Amino acid sequence: MKRMGKETRRMLCWLFAICMAAAVGMAILLFYMTNDFQKTMVEHDYGMAGYLVNHPDSNVAAAFTKDKTDSDLKAGKQVLKEAGYHENTDPRMVPAVAAYQKRTAVMLGGMLFSVFAAVFLTVWIYIRRQRKALAKADTVITRFLEGDTGQRIDSEETGDWYSLFHRINELAAILSAQAEHEKQIREFLQDMISDVSHQLKTPLAALKMYDEIMAQEGTDSETIHAFSQKSLREIRRVEDVVYTLLKIARLDAGVVRMEKEEENIEMLLRDVTERFETLAAQEEKEIVLSGNHDVSLYCDALWMSEALGNVVKNALEHTGRGGKIVVSWERTPLLTNIMVEDNGKGIHQEDIHNIFKRFYRSRFSQDTHGIGLGLPLAKSIVEAHQGTVSVTSKVGQGSRFVLSFFHLTKE
Repeated sequence: MKRMGKETRRMLCWLFAICMAAAVGMAILLFYMTNDFQKTMVEHDYGMAGYLVNHPDSNVAAAFTKDKTDSDLKAGKQVLKEAGYHENTDPRMVPAVAAYQKRTAVMLGGMLFSVFAAVFLTVWIYIRRQRKALAKADTVITRFLEGDTGQRIDSEETGDWYSLFHRINELAAILSAQAEHEKQIREFLQDMISDVSHQLKTPLAALKMYDEIMAQEGTDSETIHAFSQKSLREIRRVEDVVYTLLKIARLDAGVVRMEKEEENIEMLLRDVTERFETLAAQEEKEIVLSGNHDVSLYCDALWMSEALGNVVKNALEHTGRGGKIVVSWERTPLLTNIMVEDNGKGIHQEDIHNIFKRFYRSRFSQDTHGIGLGLPLAKSIVEAHQGTVSVTSKVGQGSRFVLSFFHLTKE
């Protein structure tokens, strides 16, 4: 058994001191009660003795029943004092007083013992429960420090210790959340490094090969020009990967400050679709805008334009020649929705839950130029605006992306 704690020893010392003080108090009370009883009894005996002295012809029974006068008390006191019986006579010499003193001492002692026993039993149970609770808390804390961050101390009961346990649980929850956050950051960085390494490997290998070809064909200007253009495309591909990953990383880290204002959705989408007019015309594709003119969205225009641009670009890339992309918007009592719908190839069921993963490439995809970061970036931007992105699709019929935003108050 562990040694008794300092606070427990102090509590027991105080209880012992209180018990000793109570015992002394009981002894003093017994003394005064005995003296009072003896005084009352002696005065009664004075009266009886005096009555018998002043009325020698009366029977003894009258001495017990008749009222006593001052003369009776005075006469009886004188007679009994001469016999050595008075208020200060040793109680042990008076059987009735001695018996009273004994009975009273037993009664007071029993009461005192019962109270002390109840107090000590209560304190002992309390201390035992507290020590048991502390032992459990110590075990939980030890397991928590050893790595089991799901451990929590039982804090359902009331009391100062359980209030402390509740605060410890709150601290443990905060530490667990921080540990989980740090774990996610580490995993994110590991995935990021792995993805970047994988994505840069191909263009860097191509650049090395192009450099070797140009070194070998140093006199052929047409060959040098052709491979210079290929090198430039690979460099731009590397730039796209790095810049897009940096944007996603900043969004995921929460370090981007959104400069939000009320933006007209139609104007925002017109600016976005103008970027793709030339490409759409070259591939004989049509982009149609549809929605009320006065609907607005509380957002950061630059970031939201990038998100919408990536979704529209994705629709263009997966829609065949002569296809149609419809960009529409609506405002409901709860949400503002922006829809991008195409009549292109559609998305296979096995891919639809993976298209927002970084660098994901479907086994059905024929796109050799995309880097697989446009939709993940769009999703991160939308979520930074407390929005959601959903998609429905049918193979051979097209896809429909819906960007939904709750009507939030301005920050």
